[in-house]
Amino acid sequence: MRPAPSARFLGWLWATLLRLQALTWRKQVVGLERFAALRAAGHRVIVLFWHGKYAPLFALVRVPGACIFTSRSFRGDVISEICRRFGLRAVEIPDHGGDASLGLMRAAVADSDVAAIAIDGPLGPYHSVKRGAIVLASELGCVLLPISLASRSKRVATARWDRREVPRLFATVHVEAGEPITVPRGLDEEGIDAWSERVRVALEALDAQAELALRSDGPQSSSRWS
Repeated sequence: MRPAPSARFLGWLWATLLRLQALTWRKQVVGLERFAALRAAGHRVIVLFWHGKYAPLFALVRVPGACIFTSRSFRGDVISEICRRFGLRAVEIPDHGGDASLGLMRAAVADSDVAAIAIDGPLGPYHSVKRGAIVLASELGCVLLPISLASRSKRVATARWDRREVPRLFATVHVEAGEPITVPRGLDEEGIDAWSERVRVALEALDAQAELALRSDGPQSSSRWS
């Protein structure tokens, strides 16, 4: 179904603003060669990040044709339009869809060599890893690649569950890809829980590493909005 005109307009607006903002950012990129190496070796990759950090990644990590998951809603329609503007393929799935949502994700990942998931989204709780990416990696043999970013001078939406971060104009933005994570095949429920925790720890550590890289390069500032 084609998104409503209002969703298309908002998606165009967000994509345009992100592109213009990104032109002013001073970018530091570390570890993305790991992504290229995984693709060159023929691995199917699922890129993982926190929901609160997804917005600037559209403009910073370019992976044409990658599959992005979003919710089946007006908000999801807006994000789908942003994806289209950046050359990405959006797959909308119902919130709390259970096995049906997982089935849609499974089909999409099986049909693409790169997918990207906000692993605590779309509704949180904050930094609580959802099991879908772990299940898909175990079933389909995908390699998980965590990505984080940190910004000097940013706006933080503290009233949102995900505490969304958007770098200010002319901010320094550090993007970092962590070590690839290979999940064993055929995990049971206990194994899925254990690997979900390992992924959470890896992403939290990557967050801290990105923040440390910024601090070593000078002072930071941030503001908040609701």
